Amino acid sequence: MKNIFKIVKKELDKIFKFPRTIFSTLLLPGLILFVIYAIIGSLVSVEIDKIEQHVGIVHVINAPDSFSFAKETASDSKIEFIDSAIDQLPELEEEIKLGSVDAVLVFDENFDQSIMEKTGVPAVKIYYNPTENNSTETFNKLYVLIDTQKAKLLEDLEIDPNIFLASLEEVFDEKKAAGSFLGMLLPLLLVSFIFAGAMSIGADAIAGEKERGTLATLLMAPLKRDEIILGKIVSTTIINFCYAASSFIGIIGALPFMKSLVGSGGAVISYGVPDYLGLLGIIIVLSVFASTILLVTSTIAKTVKEASMYAMPIYMIVMLLPMFTLFSQAKTETPLVYIIPVYNCIIALKGVLSTEIDLLSYLLTIGSMLIYIALLVFLLIRLFKRERVLFSK
Repeated sequence: MKNIFKIVKKELDKIFKFPRTIFSTLLLPGLILFVIYAIIGSLVSVEIDKIEQHVGIVHVINAPDSFSFAKETASDSKIEFIDSAIDQLPELEEEIKLGSVDAVLVFDENFDQSIMEKTGVPAVKIYYNPTENNSTETFNKLYVLIDTQKAKLLEDLEIDPNIFLASLEEVFDEKKAAGSFLGMLLPLLLVSFIFAGAMSIGADAIAGEKERGTLATLLMAPLKRDEIILGKIVSTTIINFCYAASSFIGIIGALPFMKSLVGSGGAVISYGVPDYLGLLGIIIVLSVFASTILLVTSTIAKTVKEASMYAMPIYMIVMLLPMFTLFSQAKTETPLVYIIPVYNCIIALKGVLSTEIDLLSYLLTIGSMLIYIALLVFLLIRLFKRERVLFSK
């Protein structure tokens, strides 16, 4: 065990003895994410405020008397109504596309008369641009006004518009809603940082020693090869965990700036100690797995460049896995998915963040990852005992 700690210290000294590498390993990942998502959250909030304060420009063609109330309440609804003619419609459509006009309302001629005399079913068309936020917001307001107009017309026809009432009752867990947002964001970032760190550190850990000729010196030291490889695994895992922890803290720190994105009044993080311990366990096993599998590629390779080339397909596959879970539910009906390496950690992260994971699924994730890690460590030890692998030309 003492010799393993010597190897760990030797590897960690490459990082922690220099202020620049400490900054890039511990502080920079979290700082970058904090700045990026704080800026995104602030910009989104500003944009939402602009949309809410925007006064929609709406041209009305063949406006009936039953719609006059809308013009009277225009200031309250933040809409400016302009009367126009039907022959202006092509020109107004172009202006909607350009964004200078938010919407156009076109009523059939004799709209009110057709309703009162029951001679037909008149129509009203709303022209708007769904690619423009201001136009979409104006459309939503117009839809409400038209519903109000319909209710007033029913009253004029002595038909009770409240023959039945429909109401919406939103029943959801704010913590779970906020966790679902984090579950979309966090696994992708954590996997990215963990495997990117493993690539940069793992490629140099063994292949770099080969390339510099220091591996032979290390093997001549009074150390068992098992101790050397275990020391390499522990040291690269610690560094990868620092990358992941830093990015996690950066995202959590940026959450107050992302209230508009999360949409839960800013009460985003209210996890308890068991939740954080659950996240910690997943991050640790994922860091160990990434370190171990990329040390395998580094052991097989002759140079750092070759090790990076071998590691790239693994990194690309791993980066694709979070995409499959991006918009899926955190809870899955098939327990077997919790034994698929890396993928199980991603869905388990989502489950912990949204509080939807059960103990069995969590234990399957941790247990299966430990088995994969043990198999990779066994493979590494076998490879490290082969001279042909370590000293191949």
